[in-house]
Amino acid sequence: LAQAGLTSDPAIICHGDFSLRAGYDGAATLLTLPDRPTALFCENDEMAIGALKRIKEAGLRVPEDISLVGFDDIPLAHYCDPPLTTIAQPAEGFGRRAVEMLINLIEKKTNLQQHVILPFELTIRKSSAAPSVQQTE
Repeated sequence: LAQAGLTSDPAIICHGDFSLRAGYDGAATLLTLPDRPTALFCENDEMAIGALKRIKEAGLRVPEDISLVGFDDIPLAHYCDPPLTTIAQPAEGFGRRAVEMLINLIEKKTNLQQHVILPFELTIRKSSAAPSVQQTE
């Protein structure tokens, strides 16, 4: 948000335990806001699937009324209705890097304080769209 010049609003952040229920409950909270969001980003695909259920129960359409994006790219994401836009994380790369870091630590070649960012890939499916333009008169 900071890089895009936007401010963070704590009122639109819902914390959860990465479960279907947490996504469902978080979406329920956000959908009651007076200025309902036009998009939701969930910290994992499971929460996004829970949010998708709540959004549909509210009579809203994804992505026409609200875009939805998850994180993980679990196999089920492809089979949602609509298929879930998600960020694929390199699980194998995480494991490989963690083992390398552990070996380096054991062999005293490095310290614990490392900040590692691995590449992610956005997988665009049908749950996201550009925001609709609202014209004011």
